[in-house]
Amino acid sequence: MKTSIKVEIPENKADKLTALGDNVIAKSKELGVASPLNNLDMETFERNLTEGKAKRAEAKRLHDQAEALNQQANLNLGIDSAQNVNTSGTVYSTLASARDILLGIYKGQEKRLTEWGFSVVISEVTKNNKVDAK
Repeated sequence: MKTSIKVEIPENKADKLTALGDNVIAKSKELGVASPLNNLDMETFERNLTEGKAKRAEAKRLHDQAEALNQQANLNLGIDSAQNVNTSGTVYSTLASARDILLGIYKGQEKRLTEWGFSVVISEVTKNNKVDAK
């Protein structure tokens, strides 16, 4: 019978990888001069581990900050999940009002809204409800 041994390193799970690194450092320090890892550059290993954990913590903080800023931006824009075109004072509601005013001004010339940056699609509906886009 053959025995197979596999000792995995969680390379795709940073939190588990850093926890393993912490355990290896702790055990090596506990053993001191008797540590079988003394021939490795444990000083660089520990520095890289410490810096890696600090950078991940900073990245999480910045990610959380970015999420909060995106949520605030969405509220200004009027595209937050709790908002709609009728949410007064937002970019979305103001653009809808501008569109409606311009449609009134350019009735019969709706393609002119492209001059304002709007995308205009004009379709004709036939008797059997088929839509032909121009």
